[in-house]
Amino acid sequence: MDHFLTELHRHYTKLDKPLQAMADALLVLCKEADDIKGRIKPDHSADTSPNAQLESVIIKAEQTLPQKVLTLRQAEQSERAFCTTHKLIDKSVQPNAVISMLWISVCVFIDAAVNSSFLYNAHMVSGPFAALLVSFLISLTNVALSVSAGYFIGRFLSYGSNSADPEATEFKTIRNRARWQFRVFIGVMAFFILTVGLVRSMGSLDRVAHSLAHYHELLVTPEAVFLVLLNVCITIFSYNKGRTGFSHLYGDYSTYQQSVVAARDDLYRFYDDLVEEIEMICDDSEDNAKVQVTAQSKSAKQYHKKVTECHQAYRELQEAIRGAENEFSASVARLINSQSVLEGKNLTIPHDLLVPFAFTNIAAIKLPDAYRPSHPSVSSSVLAKEKAAALKRLSDVFKRALQS
Repeated sequence: MDHFLTELHRHYTKLDKPLQAMADALLVLCKEADDIKGRIKPDHSADTSPNAQLESVIIKAEQTLPQKVLTLRQAEQSERAFCTTHKLIDKSVQPNAVISMLWISVCVFIDAAVNSSFLYNAHMVSGPFAALLVSFLISLTNVALSVSAGYFIGRFLSYGSNSADPEATEFKTIRNRARWQFRVFIGVMAFFILTVGLVRSMGSLDRVAHSLAHYHELLVTPEAVFLVLLNVCITIFSYNKGRTGFSHLYGDYSTYQQSVVAARDDLYRFYDDLVEEIEMICDDSEDNAKVQVTAQSKSAKQYHKKVTECHQAYRELQEAIRGAENEFSASVARLINSQSVLEGKNLTIPHDLLVPFAFTNIAAIKLPDAYRPSHPSVSSSVLAKEKAAALKRLSDVFKRALQS
């Protein structure tokens, strides 16, 4: 019987070694599959949701929008109070300063071109460029003084004259100051324009004398009279542009207009910035989700390939085990026959004698499970709902702030 058991062990070991080698190879494949699965970033869609960032934007809106609306209301109230105090009816919008500058530039060049033509024809300068340079300086001086007078003086000549108490000190002082400044301006411009006319009538840039005789000579010189009239027209036009082309024609009212416009622009710009911030947060989250899904898909393909190899190796192991069991059964039958011949009787092998020689334990290997990465459309749909909800909440906060 000992010889019989020895032979059984020999045949079992012979068949068991290749099966163990196949099982070890299968375990290595399973280990590689587990390692690849460990490198796959788990789906943290709930953790990467932008809800926290979106909530911070809403909180910032709830804290800041009412303050900006309050600033706008105060600016509008100050503007209405100014209009009521001054009985201001004309509330025209802010003029376009760029268009006004273009008109003023046209005046400068027209005046410079005409002046240079007269100066050059009278041989008072060395050449066309010198004539243009001198004329440009004359024209620029004329226009700059006129525009400045219109802006700083003309808008305050009737300051407070329509108010409930036009003789109030605060209004009367400003009007009186504007009036004497306007008289000074008229005197300076009259002297300047007459000097330009005398330059042409006397034919000299160096020696210009103001006297009745020279004024009489100016009046009988058509070119000089034309220059005087042209500069008077340029002065009046520039003065009017300075008074109406950059701010409201009533002094100080533009300050209140600009404060209202600035407060309103600041409010709506801040709201637009919040909307843009929400869109940027959602776009960044969507990009991160796409990157994560792409990385998951790449690793998942490697993992699925390794899982397929594991299952294929497991099927081969099971086939090998069945073959080994059949071959071991045949070996057991041959050993029983040989032993029966040697002992001259039929031997009966106890059933529990073959239990230790089973091959089924080799196949007791846990195979890796399949892995399904999250689909991009699912995260995009959730993100779109979160974005729409955040924009709706922001819009509601804005409406409540405006209605408060």
